[in-house]
Order: sequence, then C-alpha cells, then structure tokens
Amino acid sequence: NWSVKAIRRKTTGTGRMRYLRHVPRRFKTNFREGTQATPRNKGAAAASS
Repeated sequence: NWSVKAIRRKTTGTGRMRYLRHVPRRFKTNFREGTQATPRNKGAAAASS
C-alpha cells in the first residue's frame, strides 16, 4: 500500500504543471499558434442571440 501513497505524492498536478496547465485550452483550438485573434465586434453578440 505504500506505493499507492508514493504515486499520489508524485503525480501530475502536485507541482506547477507549467506546460500541462495550458494544454486543454490549446487542444480546444487545435493547437493553433501565432495567428491573430478575430476581432469581436460589439454588435455581434446581440445580433446572434
């Protein structure tokens, strides 16, 4: 049973996860990089709803 505790102490998420924290967000946009974000116009949100 000691090994279970050891794993719990060392697993992903116990540290900073500098890289891994941002992966889900990048996965959502298919890992796009270096592109300009499309401008979000003020009237666009009201018009679509």
